Formats: sequence, C-alpha cells, structure tokens
Amino acid sequence: MDLLVSKVNKRTTINVTSRDIDKILSATLSSSNLWEIIDFSHRPFKLVVETLKELQERGLVVFKNSSIFPTKEGRKFCKRYNVTPKANHGCPACWGRTISLAKFEDFLPRFEQITGNRPEPIMEFDQGFVGPLIAFARIALLADRGDIQGKEVIILGDDDLVSLAAALSGLPKRITVLEVDERLVDFIKNTSEKENLRIEVIPHDLRFKLPLDLVGSFDTFLTDPPETIGGLELFIARGLVTLKGAGCAGYFGLTMIESSLQKWGEFQKILTHKYGVIITDIIHDFNIYDNWMYLLDSIKDDIGPLKEAPKMHWYKSSMFRIETLQDFLRVNEDVLSVELYNDPESLIWTEER
Repeated sequence: MDLLVSKVNKRTTINVTSRDIDKILSATLSSSNLWEIIDFSHRPFKLVVETLKELQERGLVVFKNSSIFPTKEGRKFCKRYNVTPKANHGCPACWGRTISLAKFEDFLPRFEQITGNRPEPIMEFDQGFVGPLIAFARIALLADRGDIQGKEVIILGDDDLVSLAAALSGLPKRITVLEVDERLVDFIKNTSEKENLRIEVIPHDLRFKLPLDLVGSFDTFLTDPPETIGGLELFIARGLVTLKGAGCAGYFGLTMIESSLQKWGEFQKILTHKYGVIITDIIHDFNIYDNWMYLLDSIKDDIGPLKEAPKMHWYKSSMFRIETLQDFLRVNEDVLSVELYNDPESLIWTEER
C-alpha cells in the first residue's frame, strides 16, 4: 500500500494518503462505472483518475471499454488491506439532507414550467446547475434554519435559479441577485417581470467591489463558488460584505470532486480565523447537479472510461451554512488578480480557459 501511495503521489500534485487509495478501491468493488466510482470515492476527480491508471498498470484493475473492474489480484489486494465495498446507509426519505420537501412540492410544477427554456451552462463561467428538487431543498433548508422567512436574501451568481424558487415560495421579504452572465441576468429579470416575482437582478462581476447600497443590507446570502482557494474566498467575502451583522447566515456548496480535504482545511481556517464566522452545518452531498453538455470537451479523456458521458448524476457538493460572529470581517475592494477557476484540483484539465 505504501508503494502504491508513493506511485500515485508522483502522478499528481494532490497529497495522497492510504485512506484515499482505500476509498477508491472500495468504490471499484461497488461499481464498474467511472462516474459512480468518482461519486463513491469522495476524492478529487484527478486523484481518482490517476489512481485508477496506476491500479491498471499494476494489474489491480482492468479497463474494458467504458467499464472498470478489479482483477483477481486486485481483490486479493483489497482483502489483504481490509478494503470492503462502499456501504450506503443514508436516509431514503430525505437522501441524507435532513429536511423535508413536503411543504414545497406544490411549487415544483410551476418552477419547472418557468425555467424550462433556461440558458445552458457554459465553460466560460464554470457553470453547472441543480435541478428543481435541489433548488427547493435549499429553500427548505433555509426555512428550517429560520434564514428566509421575512428575510432579505441575496444570491451571488444564480445559474441554479434559486432566486425563482425562493420567490415562488413567497417566504423572503426581498430577493436580490448578482450575476455576471448577461444571459442569466436577462432570463431571471424577464421571468421575474412576467411572473410578478419582484426579484432585483444586478449585473455584476464579483471581482469588483459591491455597490455601497448592498453593503450590510441583507440577512442571508447564498452562493455556489468556484473552488480555487481564491475563488472560494472571494465569493464568501462578497457574501459577508452584504450581511447586516452578527447572527446572519451564508450558504454555499463545496465538493470533494474539485477540492481535497487539505483544501477544505485551508478554507475553513480562512473562514474562522480571518473572517470571524463559524460553520454551523455541513450536510454531505446535499447538492446534486445535472450533467452539463461541455463536460467531455473540458477534461483529458486519455482512458476509455472517460470517453463516455455519464448517465447518472455524479457531481455533488456538501452544503455549508456559516453564521457571523460579533466582529466578523467585511472586505469590499476590487480583487482583480484572483484565479477563479484553475488549480491542480480543478476538473478542467486545460491550462487556458
């Protein structure tokens, strides 16, 4: 096992442990589908792929067209190191999200109708979006935590169209969206006007400081940030700028597909030590994203299983809730040099976007 860890470490800039290898091997015992193996492993995409290549070269797994199978030697290796198939004991009623959608189900048909011709995700802004059930699961979570009823809510980047779900629910006092993609700005604005949803939509690139009238004006923010450290810090810092004071809340997703635990740890230190907020909730795999069309064009498909588009929803993120303390930090200044989308753990393989 130590030799395997050493070999995989040489293939990637991501720090590798024996536990990582254990997780990936466990996933291969549970599924032959690459995208499910990535989902089950809960490790960065690139780490999983490079580990599978090393396992294949060592004769522990075999690639057959788009499938991956452990070999006889691979199963012996797993037995030697007590690696077992991944178990699933999540709650079948809520899929582990801890909340019920019962009070929001009536809004789903209307949401699906008004968002049916939404703009498709594009690589320029690293976009991907969740489906209607997840959009309303977010609303249900905010409602459960008391962060949306009668509250002023701001959404920083809304390719998930959560603003429309929030408006349909009738719960927020005010909904504001900051969005850089002109297609989404027009879509949300036009839909809001047509449906009388009263959503304020502001075109804005978050690298530039926020308008002063937004500073300290909101109770709750939501965002789905890019997962470089710079991108994570920028989006959350912008959200914090908008909050009124202590006891306000922010929500965001963070994957293990594009973020290692080392990155999680570094970012959590930034949140608590630099910005003075606490993490109150981390709900595992809360967000499930629809598959996006540009996926296979954006990754390095140098093994057979990467050449076939996923048929299941494999890209997931955990939902974080943070809450502000008395002396939390607001920073509202231009940050133009930040790298938003690319780091060694990013899903995109190419050097240039």
